Amino acid sequence: MQITAYKLDARYQPGLARVEAVADNCAGIASRELREGTGHVEIRVTNRRHFAEAVVAAEQQAIGTTGRPVLSDSYDNWGFTTVSARGAVMVIDVESCRGSREIDRTLIHEFVHAAQLRRPGVRDLHIAGLHNNYGIHQMARRDAKRLNRQIAAHEREAARYERYARQLRDFH
Repeated sequence: MQITAYKLDARYQPGLARVEAVADNCAGIASRELREGTGHVEIRVTNRRHFAEAVVAAEQQAIGTTGRPVLSDSYDNWGFTTVSARGAVMVIDVESCRGSREIDRTLIHEFVHAAQLRRPGVRDLHIAGLHNNYGIHQMARRDAKRLNRQIAAHEREAARYERYARQLRDFH
């Protein structure tokens, strides 16, 4: 696991420190509860101002483009996970997370997504969605619908596991 700051102001160093302190435990909780590994994960910790930029940079790196997304998500979440050459990249907005409990919940949520990306067919469909969003190759309508259903199901699943962040309450 690699944790880096992405254009992070010094005032958000406590958030970065919290991510560094609990990331391994969050990965372990997600792996244990899903009975699936998270694989190699890179975490980029940033603030609200640089969140969308960090997500786009991760997606561009994943599919080897410098183009901008034709279709894009709102990128106004506290966390976002996408594929990388070695596994997954998470972008965590520690400015929007108000305190360590929200950082913990966000990390567990995103580690669930990292594990989901390792399921059969999920990574390929995710990459096809990125190719579509960046105007590289248009998805068939049925594949786009399947991807949207999968994303919605994965969000519901990840949200269910956020409750395990309570296990980190006393972790310093």
